[in-house]
Amino acid sequence: MRCNKLSAEVWNYCVKIDKEHHEQFGKYMKMSMMQSAVKNFNALASRNIQFVFRKYMFAKNAMWASIKAKHENSNKAKLPYKEKKYFNTGWDYKGLKVNYDKKSIEFTMKKLTLENGTKKRAKRVKCYFKNLPQNIVEIELLYRNGLKFAIKYKEPDINHIIQSNNTASIDLGEIHSITSIDNSGKALIITGRKIRSIKRFRDKEQGNLKSKMSKCTKGSKQYRKYSKALYKLKYKAEKQILDAIHKSTKLYLNYCLENRISKVYYGDLDSCTRNTKERVGKKSGQKLNEWNYGLIMLQLENKLNRYGIQLVKVKEYYTSKKCPVCGKLNAPKGRQYECACGYKQHRDIVGAINILNDNHGTKLTHYTNKKYLRIE
Repeated sequence: MRCNKLSAEVWNYCVKIDKEHHEQFGKYMKMSMMQSAVKNFNALASRNIQFVFRKYMFAKNAMWASIKAKHENSNKAKLPYKEKKYFNTGWDYKGLKVNYDKKSIEFTMKKLTLENGTKKRAKRVKCYFKNLPQNIVEIELLYRNGLKFAIKYKEPDINHIIQSNNTASIDLGEIHSITSIDNSGKALIITGRKIRSIKRFRDKEQGNLKSKMSKCTKGSKQYRKYSKALYKLKYKAEKQILDAIHKSTKLYLNYCLENRISKVYYGDLDSCTRNTKERVGKKSGQKLNEWNYGLIMLQLENKLNRYGIQLVKVKEYYTSKKCPVCGKLNAPKGRQYECACGYKQHRDIVGAINILNDNHGTKLTHYTNKKYLRIE
């Protein structure tokens, strides 16, 4: 925690001197000027100081890039201005000594000041890991229910790029995370019931803790105890949900590789998951707000792009209501879709079929093979 406090001091100093330079000269500091100013600023090792400096410059350049590109609300973009109490201490690959055989990493955290005033590099700290990835780029020391290391690394290049005419579509859902069908009619349903159970348990325990907190004096010892328990509960649930999403998207990647799928269409649900308070009831709104649609798509994009599988966002209007046979709109009840023409099908598969038919010109009505998977 001491190192993260020292890193926060470097960040706050960068914010301060950049602001003062702008007030005095009417322009912000150049990269080389600020780099010289923060050199040997405090007891942190020089690489740790430079790590914070680069993070500040990245945030600063991102603001200018947003203004230049004229993004929405770019006129409200601001330079970093808030002071921080803690900031993640980081090391790039040049400041690390990695031993893959022993699964250990050595790095320097700070400098020592001797009695005569000279500064000396402190002894390297060695940490051991259960699993150590190859091609490490940088490491950050962060606080997530205790101090932890976040390791950033490069994935190895994939030579197996899929080149075929097979195309699939995805219907995303809150109950079934991913429902897909390809040109040949092979359907896949990956259930999201484990994610729902994690959220239900979290919400129930969160409600109990907040009820107890409301009976305590704010700031009291018991109130802080419940606050700490609430933080632990949220962090544990986030880790479990992220793990479940990784497993679900990995199952879908295996499905694409097995069937040699080169392109995947998925529905644009941004409007569906926003401004729910005015459109739906409290119960449905809570489900939509807790739905991890964006995180699922992010993980799918990361995994599929490595194999050259193209993800295409398309409109999803009425795909869950339209009958693939007669085109009539019907509101499905439960998990089964039924039409007056006699057509019956799983409602999520109907959505996937309509997305594929509307955007790829296929004329599917039924699946030829269905696989139902759940994560452990």
